Amino acid sequence: MEIAKEKAENQTWRDLPLELLISVMTNLEIEDNVRASAVCKPWYEAAVSVRITDQPPWLMYFPMSRNSYEFYNPSNSKRHTKELPKSLAGSKVRYSKDGWLLMCKSISTDFVLFNPFTMDLVVLPDLELWHGYQLVGFSCAPTSSDCVVLIIKDYDPGHVTIRTWSPGETTWTSMQVSSQFLDAKRNYVVFSNGLFYCLNLRNSLAGFDPSLRTWNVLDISPPVCPDHIDDESWYEGKFMVGYKGDVFLICTFGNAEPLVFKLDLTLRVWVKKENIGSLTIFGSINSCESRTYVHEGLLRDSIYFPKLCDNENRCVTYSFDEGRYHPRREHNVNWGKQPSSENIWIEPPENALELI
Repeated sequence: MEIAKEKAENQTWRDLPLELLISVMTNLEIEDNVRASAVCKPWYEAAVSVRITDQPPWLMYFPMSRNSYEFYNPSNSKRHTKELPKSLAGSKVRYSKDGWLLMCKSISTDFVLFNPFTMDLVVLPDLELWHGYQLVGFSCAPTSSDCVVLIIKDYDPGHVTIRTWSPGETTWTSMQVSSQFLDAKRNYVVFSNGLFYCLNLRNSLAGFDPSLRTWNVLDISPPVCPDHIDDESWYEGKFMVGYKGDVFLICTFGNAEPLVFKLDLTLRVWVKKENIGSLTIFGSINSCESRTYVHEGLLRDSIYFPKLCDNENRCVTYSFDEGRYHPRREHNVNWGKQPSSENIWIEPPENALELI
């Protein structure tokens, strides 16, 4: 009896039964799972056994002819080519989410939603815009009834016109609000927690709630520009990405280390982050993706940019853990001014290889 009591008293957390450890690890976020795996061998085995590897997005880009498109899979460096439907020849991608593209031609505001894997096409109603638009985005795939396509345009100083469309509707729903917000050179739009977050050139942030049809310029201090960064560089080369309700802003400046800010709605500030922890962010101007536990061959705590290295079958990447770019040489990553700024990251379906 005394021996059994002494043995029980000497037990530690690492002596927990494997079944109980697995039950605990299943309920941990990935960053806590990774930390727990470093405790000891039994904890490592339990933590790894319940991890789900996230499939990385694919890089999609268009040759000069714009009559076809190519995919690049960063997990195995393989490429795939597909022909673009004739009706979309010459079209540009304006936004991407859930494996779908929002596209239109340069001189047109006739939008379509296109799935480049299944080749499904949804033609949206005529917008009847004569002077273009500033911001566009959509909440989820048009196969869902929750899908909302958002178009924002300012016709005169002090007013913003917001148009939305959802599957099954034959016309756009329009509303005009008083706002001094728009000064949008790039399409910084993220849908998170039921809101469209929109960032303008001055780094002011606004939110549109499609369910309530409300537009608010948020009282949030813009991220602070470092002293060594000039104004032009500060306004270019940004990426906004959402992850489980959080919104991140990534700022790039030539060859310098990217800056990362996380939106804190409670404190109403952008909080500067030294790294992105267990996240891997795939950034491009018209689409961003984030993953927590990527394929073994990919880097964590890193940003993958939408550019393939010259003569190398891999993307330009910045590792916060190592504090350097890959490959190790200078890179001009002012993405707002590069031809590769039109490249996008897109989420492939599970059966992507069967479809291409």
